[in-house]
Amino acid sequence: MDIEMNRKGDALTIVVDGNIDTDGGHKLAVTLQEAMEMDGIKNVVFDLKTVRTITSSGIGKIMNFFKFIDGKKGSMTVKGISDQLYKQFMEIHLDRIFPISK
Repeated sequence: MDIEMNRKGDALTIVVDGNIDTDGGHKLAVTLQEAMEMDGIKNVVFDLKTVRTITSSGIGKIMNFFKFIDGKKGSMTVKGISDQLYKQFMEIHLDRIFPISK
C-alpha cells in the first residue's frame, strides 16, 4: 500500500493506493499523525479509489482522524471510493458522519 499527501493551502488530499490491511494500517497511522502535525489544515479529502478492503483498525484510524479535524472546526470528505469499500462504509453508516462520494 502507498499513501500520498498533497497540500494546497489549508486543504490536504490523502490518496491511498492499495488495501488497508495490518501492515497498511500502520502506514496509515504514521501518515495521519504527520497530517495532524501540519499547521493550518482545515479541509481534508481522502481518495480511496483503489482500496478494496480495510480492517476495523483502519476504520478506527480514519474515525480518530475525523475526530481530530472536526475538533479543529475543519472538514473531512471521502471523494473517490471503490465499490467494495463504499458498500462497507454504507453498511456501518459512515456516510452519516462525513460525506462519502464515488
